[in-house]
Amino acid sequence: MAVPIAAVVAMWPTREALGAPGQGLRLGGIEPQGPASRAVTALHHNPAMLAAIPGTAVQASFALGVEHQRIRRNAVDQATGDPLSSLDTAQSQAHLAAGYFVGASLYFDPIAVGVGIYDLGSRYRFGGTGPLRYHLAPDPDPRCLGVGLERCPPNGGSVRYQHDLTVALAWNGGRVKLGAALHFPMIRERFAFDNDIGLSDPETAAAEGCEDKEDPDCAERVGFKGWTQWIPRGGAPSGFDFVLTVGAALSLANDTITLGARYRTPALRRGGEVQLAGVGLVCRPDAPAGLEAEQNDSVGGCDVAQPVDATLSQRLPQQLALGGSFLLGPSRRWRLDLDLYWMDLCPGGVRVGQCATSGAQTVRLIGLDRRSFVLPQFSRFRGATDLYGLDAFTRYRIKSNVDLITAGHLASPAIRRGATTATDDEGWRVGTSVGARVRLRGVNLVLLPGYGLDVLLPRRVDPGQALFSPSSATAFEGGSGDINATGAAGVLEGRGRPTNAARYLSLLHTLSLTVMWGERDAID
Repeated sequence: MAVPIAAVVAMWPTREALGAPGQGLRLGGIEPQGPASRAVTALHHNPAMLAAIPGTAVQASFALGVEHQRIRRNAVDQATGDPLSSLDTAQSQAHLAAGYFVGASLYFDPIAVGVGIYDLGSRYRFGGTGPLRYHLAPDPDPRCLGVGLERCPPNGGSVRYQHDLTVALAWNGGRVKLGAALHFPMIRERFAFDNDIGLSDPETAAAEGCEDKEDPDCAERVGFKGWTQWIPRGGAPSGFDFVLTVGAALSLANDTITLGARYRTPALRRGGEVQLAGVGLVCRPDAPAGLEAEQNDSVGGCDVAQPVDATLSQRLPQQLALGGSFLLGPSRRWRLDLDLYWMDLCPGGVRVGQCATSGAQTVRLIGLDRRSFVLPQFSRFRGATDLYGLDAFTRYRIKSNVDLITAGHLASPAIRRGATTATDDEGWRVGTSVGARVRLRGVNLVLLPGYGLDVLLPRRVDPGQALFSPSSATAFEGGSGDINATGAAGVLEGRGRPTNAARYLSLLHTLSLTVMWGERDAID
């Protein structure tokens, strides 16, 4: 039953605990996890720890949540589009969240093997409100979640999720355990934002009667929807790729102390870069219904516009994690698991000021209508910065078949302050988890219901800090598109768009249920 259930859950819009994509937060519910934790989630956290699980173990975890997002954007100067010091009305939104993990481990002394499929740090935005449309466009049909190309055009909302199919092998050498895992990432991306024609071509905007910046009547919606196609079709690039994790663990003090470490590579086929293939869409979101492009010498309305073939390229980060697991107390009733990790979201392990790409995505639209003001190839700036995180799990045995589990989580932002938007509203993440681990008497079955709360601490992007700059676009346009003109660098990096200056706050409530089955020693 586990695999069919996982297939159904995989169709949900997913977001793993407000984390950066690729970040394995609460991967198996709130069960203690990390590079030194004895759990099936070692498939991701440290494959060497599979060798510490005797016998057979199966684990499935499912989570549902509600995310609250509150953004208060700065007012803008209607003549220039630059942000003002005053603030507009706050915008509040709610989004559903879901995640899953299904995995199994088999032990054949001294070898252990494991296999699993799981959601890894995904996020879903149903859509933005009107004032947020230049970074997160409203979705006219938020219930249309299909991932194929035949329906649900990318004309609103934002989806970014990653599912990993993992196989792992571990060796038990007594105190020392070694392991390796091969991950096959399946990444899906969908986004839509509005392009202000008043920035791209002020003369055309004025001819259409749009004297002010950020006028909804002078906007083009830009959307992309695609995934890593393992079996490409129609000339699309192959999205098949793989990632390698190697890990080691060391047991000390009669197995009361375990230390572990893991290293995860970037994608290995293209030097860390993966390619998604799908469709792109450029249309007029507020055009009268059924308006064809020929009627006004521009791209058509979103209700009649036809998608074109499109590709997207992005990097997957390398990762490093260290951790420890400690049995405490005279009767070993307490267990403490620690996880300290780093994600190289600014590729190359350099400081953010030296980061060449800042996590940017390269989008190519094939066969784009040339009446569009959008370039057929452009960069989608995201302003990524390296992420550092710490998780601490405690487990206390109340009685022989009941344990209390609590956890604390802390992580730095994955996005630079000046690049924060409604799509990537990153701030310092502070989280907590609580739950109970109950072994059903008479059967080798464990249930672990849990609750998690994550808060992205309030983040303020002042007008002088905002990396999305309409003045850059104006200067570039005034320079007749000269790449040496003032503001050209910002435009070429994808930052010549309406401002992101605002105040941001998000929090997420999550309910999870973990089910474990196997031999008693394996799930104890």
